[in-house]
Amino acid sequence: MDNPRVDKDATEKGSEQKEQKAIEITSDDLPLSCPMPDVTLWSQHPRVYIPIKDNQGHCPYCGNKFILKS
Repeated sequence: MDNPRVDKDATEKGSEQKEQKAIEITSDDLPLSCPMPDVTLWSQHPRVYIPIKDNQGHCPYCGNKFILKS
């Protein structure tokens, strides 16, 4: 059953509005976390570790896409 308190349109719009920035990383950046260690944390989402699959990773909070350079 759907939750009547959840505005599906707002939820969908919010996920579409995430900035999907592509960031190239190297093996020196592993293990990968978002936000990256050089970003001040006070204005960011909680730090999460991003799994890399097929040389790519994705942050579930901000939508940043990470590309592992060979």
